Amino acid sequence: MQELKEILRFGDEYFRTSEGEVESSKSALQGYTSVLNSKQAEENLANFARWEPRHGRFKYRHPWKQYLKIGSLSRQCAYRIDALHGFLNTSSKTPVEIRSKFEEPCMKMSKETGNALKELAEAISKMVVPSCAEPHISKSKMGAMNLRSKLTTELKEGANILEAIPAVTVAWLLVDVVSCTEKLAESIQELSSQAKFKNKEVKVAPEESQELPNTTPNHVIITVN
Repeated sequence: MQELKEILRFGDEYFRTSEGEVESSKSALQGYTSVLNSKQAEENLANFARWEPRHGRFKYRHPWKQYLKIGSLSRQCAYRIDALHGFLNTSSKTPVEIRSKFEEPCMKMSKETGNALKELAEAISKMVVPSCAEPHISKSKMGAMNLRSKLTTELKEGANILEAIPAVTVAWLLVDVVSCTEKLAESIQELSSQAKFKNKEVKVAPEESQELPNTTPNHVIITVN
């Protein structure tokens, strides 16, 4: 699932205006493809894991089936990212003047969803409660609401529908990714409860040591002849 975090870079690539910049970096966004065909491997691993002796934090009733559910949701998310990747082809882009109207909410959804997926992947890897993903999901949902409002306004103002179709499609795919990410978070939260994940440790910066003033009184030595 770690590979899905590449969605956070989609906004930067899609809204670039230089064709050369996009072509040089599209391959960096293809890490998600390994998730698309992961079903068989995940099922095999889950089946083997059920028969393993109890060890460490993996007890006899460890919820392996929940991992398969999470894998299925991850693939749904990857399919949408795969569809988004197709729109990095500049020939299918909406004109810049129309695309720029949706840039802010799309960038926000892309960035926050990517950060949420990164936190969720870390939660599974380290077996900690995925509490850090929630703020990112909330922000991505706010971006989705803002986007819906902009789309409605744009259509009411008589935008060229044919020219706007690619940008609108990208926008709705991003909304779908946000929805998938929210479902993933719920499933991982359920897993953390079933498997008794630990709370994530928050590192607190040590307070700067303050030098205490020297309160030792000065001694005066008197010599008597």
